[in-house]
Amino acid sequence: MKSPDGQDLLAALSLANLSFIALWDGLLNYTPSQAFFMETPPAPPQYAAAFANVILLGLLFFALIRLARWIAARYGATGFFLGSLPILLLVVLPAAKSTVRLLMDRLPDWNVPLIVGVTALVVIVSAAVFRQRFFTFASAALVTISPLILIEAILSIPHFRAANLPGFARAPLAPRLPTSPPRIVWIVFDELDYRLAFPDRPSNVPMPEFDRLRRESLFAEQAFSPAPDTVPSVPSLITGKVLPNDPSLEAELLHDQTVFASAHAAGANVAIVGWHLPYCRLFAQDLAACSSHNLENELSETGTSFARSLTVELESLVAYGYRSLLGESPRVKFRLQTLQSMHADAVRNVADPSLNLVYLHLPVPHAPYLYDRFSKRYSGASTYLDNLALADIYLGDLREAMTAAGLWDKTAVLVSSDHPNRMSMSVDGKADPRVPFLLKMPSQTSGSIYHPELRTVVTKPLLEAILSRKITTPDEAKIWLNAISSSPSAR
Repeated sequence: MKSPDGQDLLAALSLANLSFIALWDGLLNYTPSQAFFMETPPAPPQYAAAFANVILLGLLFFALIRLARWIAARYGATGFFLGSLPILLLVVLPAAKSTVRLLMDRLPDWNVPLIVGVTALVVIVSAAVFRQRFFTFASAALVTISPLILIEAILSIPHFRAANLPGFARAPLAPRLPTSPPRIVWIVFDELDYRLAFPDRPSNVPMPEFDRLRRESLFAEQAFSPAPDTVPSVPSLITGKVLPNDPSLEAELLHDQTVFASAHAAGANVAIVGWHLPYCRLFAQDLAACSSHNLENELSETGTSFARSLTVELESLVAYGYRSLLGESPRVKFRLQTLQSMHADAVRNVADPSLNLVYLHLPVPHAPYLYDRFSKRYSGASTYLDNLALADIYLGDLREAMTAAGLWDKTAVLVSSDHPNRMSMSVDGKADPRVPFLLKMPSQTSGSIYHPELRTVVTKPLLEAILSRKITTPDEAKIWLNAISSSPSAR
């Protein structure tokens, strides 16, 4: 098993580079459509951290490879099977995991686990049978692809300037205006399902705040979102137009007349707390306050500082998605930090009397399901029903904040969703295209049911009518909805 130190070092660095291949794919190959959803693109420290980790991990792998060679040379076949082979398999695991992750992202229709399992079996058997010849071949193959590291370095250079491109420049927030329009809080609970939240909700899922709001609001039984996915549903809701699922087209349409732009033009102070879409980058000129959060992925989880990127990238070696050998994976940590930050921002904004339109796009009850409704703690073994209970807690906290500030009775509150639960069949074997739609007008204390079909794309003109005082009571809201729902443009 003798091999020059230089060849072993190159092989080790190449193997270390493969251990971060899914990360490199994200850093170097994000498309314009993917970039649309970023508040900012990956920063130079993230690239620097990736290179540093390749070197650090490569040096560790080099030491382990040399140890495996020494054990095999010292103890022969017994040492090889009991010492060298387990060490070498351990060295290969991070690269195998990262490659599997990349393949599953790139080839969603393939049975990647089966392919990888068969390949791994062939590799292990070949290593056991051919031993020296196999590892000589494997080392040569790794050395052959080691120039990937240099290629990645060259491809990284133009990305260093991406954060300063005009498309990612954020306009300053709008100055606060004297408050005169009515006050609205619009809450979009991502993937909140009408059927599971109301008529078919299991008895062991507590949602007292939603039930309370239902008794005090106009409650639509036949509300339908513009699309079955967040994009293009949310862009359709905020523009009042049913948009196609084309991020490049949405990038143009979102700069048209959104509800935020029309509210600001009418003299309202607008605040956003959102995720998934780059709200602060796109709409800052119309906003008095904004906080926006990226989806969790290899790029967003690592942060923008060198130290954080270095640490999180290393942690990702023993994590896959929301699972980790260390307990909480970087993805779980990122989601929990997002939930905590958005909750704090939302509670603060709904209690701010200087804000006239507060828009909250919250990532619950959307997966991942991290909340346990029985222990009332965050854990990694929960379900959609648990996150329904979490959404209810959020609604209660928001109501309590408004009540404590003396704003609940002065505020129109609209609670809706961008789409129903797309995985509801796995919950109870049923599916329903409806979404919740609850509208509480200022001072409203008794509720009513709205029976006609309601397309929630009318939300933008509805909110504009409330801001302009064309709608001031629940009855006026019902009349307005009847009129607009019967018009051809609303169908």
